[in-house]
Amino acid sequence: MKGQAKRKMKILEVAADAPPYKGGISRLVSILSTGLKKRGHVVQIISPKIRLKEFKFSTIPFHRWNDYDLIHLHGPTPFLSDLMLVRSKVPIVYTHHAEICWISNSISKIYRKVHSFLARKAQAVVVHSYDYRLLFKNLPNVWVVRPPASFLPPKGLDMRSKEGPFTVLYVGQFRPFKGINVFIKAAKLLKNVNFFLVGDGYLKPKFMRMSKDLLNVKFFGNLDDNKLVDLYKRAHVICLPSINTTEAYGLVLIEGALFGCVPIASNLPGVRENIYLLKGLLFEPKSHYSLAQKISMLCRNRKLWAELSERSYVAAVNYANTFTLDYYVDNHERIFQKCLSTSNSFPTIGDVKKCK
Repeated sequence: MKGQAKRKMKILEVAADAPPYKGGISRLVSILSTGLKKRGHVVQIISPKIRLKEFKFSTIPFHRWNDYDLIHLHGPTPFLSDLMLVRSKVPIVYTHHAEICWISNSISKIYRKVHSFLARKAQAVVVHSYDYRLLFKNLPNVWVVRPPASFLPPKGLDMRSKEGPFTVLYVGQFRPFKGINVFIKAAKLLKNVNFFLVGDGYLKPKFMRMSKDLLNVKFFGNLDDNKLVDLYKRAHVICLPSINTTEAYGLVLIEGALFGCVPIASNLPGVRENIYLLKGLLFEPKSHYSLAQKISMLCRNRKLWAELSERSYVAAVNYANTFTLDYYVDNHERIFQKCLSTSNSFPTIGDVKKCK
């Protein structure tokens, strides 16, 4: 594309979650939409307007997708109507955020086959980790583009705000795959440790009832960035206790590490790669004993915690400075332009590392 003027594109973003809905995919859709518009492109977002717990209803069948230069489909999506997009002559870029584990194994297998089919039909596939790159190892046009951090790195790390009681923080939605029951069960084993949960969702009342007798568990709603940063500064651990691969990557782990929290997460594809980058700790999925063991180890050995905190902070700062908002938007713009170029030349599997 060097030496060529960039084509102004009309792009349709199709996602299960999009603003104003809170969540990781929604945030990435917002970043792309905002960034591409600033570069002069026209972007429209389609997402479900009707939600019933984990069920979402698509408007894709009623949309004129042929009016666009390119369709960017974010998967996994909960509606099979995405298959209608394949009938369009408009180029498709498919971003695979996670491997869905939805309701039952049989239904999950159906959706995985659908998304595999969409990936094969797409002009390009985007993933956020090399774990997920392996899912499409037989496809040539796959790009690994790391998601950007939510916050800019702070100027130094002030540990004085962490001199209070040892605190473990969860930030995210209250949904079945998030493993919040694992988090609360670990809290029952560690009465001398505070467990804070930030976020909302239809399962929140259930988990509040589950922990009503636990004095070391506290719930917060959705917080603005300033209040969330205050909690990150107080907390010692940022935890992602997800129980299956519906969890995509875990951007909150990077957020927490930027403010001195040691990241601890389930050993799941995508998530574990993030933990390796941040030099954090993994625990056995679905095991509150394994989670409690990791937390207890850090609580009892503050010297070890301080060493891991500093190590994760340095790694998170490096991540945030490398994988910026501009990096994310630039790489997507580059991929989209290649889809529309006359040469239609894509990187080989070996070239994918250009988008780390």
